Amino acid sequence: MDYKKLFDQYLLLVNRFVPKPQAGPVIGIDIGTSSIKAVELGQVAGGLEIRHWAIEPLVGTDTKSALKKISDRLHLNSQLLVSSVFGKGTLIRYVDLPRMSLEDLRKAYIFDLDKYFPFDPKSIYTDCAILDPEGKDKKMSVLLAAVKREIVDERLKLFREAGLDLSRVMINSIATANAFSSLGPKVNASGKAKAVLDIGGSTSCIMIFKDFSPRFTRDIFVGSQELTRKIANALAVDALQAESIKRQPGEKLAQVIEACEMPINNLITEIRLSMDYFMTEKNIQVDELFLGGGGSLLKGIEGVFEKNLGMPVKIWNPLVNARLKSPAASGEIQTYAAQFGVALGLGL
Repeated sequence: MDYKKLFDQYLLLVNRFVPKPQAGPVIGIDIGTSSIKAVELGQVAGGLEIRHWAIEPLVGTDTKSALKKISDRLHLNSQLLVSSVFGKGTLIRYVDLPRMSLEDLRKAYIFDLDKYFPFDPKSIYTDCAILDPEGKDKKMSVLLAAVKREIVDERLKLFREAGLDLSRVMINSIATANAFSSLGPKVNASGKAKAVLDIGGSTSCIMIFKDFSPRFTRDIFVGSQELTRKIANALAVDALQAESIKRQPGEKLAQVIEACEMPINNLITEIRLSMDYFMTEKNIQVDELFLGGGGSLLKGIEGVFEKNLGMPVKIWNPLVNARLKSPAASGEIQTYAAQFGVALGLGL
């Protein structure tokens, strides 16, 4: 008699009648180069809601103090904490493989890590996801991710030293993909692709989506801190003043745009190269670009991108399709809306 089979059938039967525990709150914590953003998401009838949120600027390199302030403001204790890493030492690959289950994929692809990533397989943490799990084709689209071990270990150490238990670690761009897929603009199926440019402090990331599933990812090492430095130099102000002027330039708009011309042009060049590569490789045209992250707060930046790329460019507000527990606080969080894409994606 196959006792294992009988036991498995017994577990399936029991699981049908045992009530599933309610999902507890999840807090996504995005640690950037200039600030920490955090959101607490909870399950309610009809979907998810933002229960609490916080943003804390980083002073120098004292990330631990800022993280502790976030912890105090959100009363972190039993919630599931999810954070992320980004930049050099993180890589994402998109490959087509013979269709198989996720369990079989995880067993198979680790034998070819040196084919997909330019790292010693022993030096990385890695995972994978099937992008078209319901597909019927013999081939399936797969996302492979790898991060240098020391980067993840350093993130875990930071949380431990802040007295926090970090449950999950992701890559920023995958969190952005989660947020855009779930909270992105509702668009009609056109057969074309949409792109998202997350302009972070030191690194920007372009992602191209087909049917709200990521198909291309690339880091560009130009970020909003460079925009702030250019504004500070051009207007002879300090970094805090430059950051404020970046968001609300008023009559100085022309000077601000002129000061940021070089880094913006560098971004546009890299975006154009990325889109051309994607269109050549996949034979799919990108017809719209959405901007997010701290760099998208530069007043008028979408117009500069639109003029140079010859396509519609919009600022992506990931909060538009999110439910807030306290609508009274919506005005305050909307001020920082474009910066919360990663944190929301982590919470999701």
